[in-house]
Amino acid sequence: MTREGPIRPEMMVGDVLKIYPAVRGRIKELFGAECLQCRSNRLETIIYTSWHKGLDPAQVCRDLNALLNEK
Repeated sequence: MTREGPIRPEMMVGDVLKIYPAVRGRIKELFGAECLQCRSNRLETIIYTSWHKGLDPAQVCRDLNALLNEK
């Protein structure tokens, strides 16, 4: 785990979904429902997907890590 949290911008979205199922709902809100089903989520990083959706990858990771800390 890094100082910022376990979820980092360079991680693959599919790995995050697999390792941290508690964040599925938030990823769906941020990236869209299609991201949960897409086979490409195993090949796309949080950085790439965030930029593709017009989001800041660092903020996305902060949001996801904050959600993990609430659990």
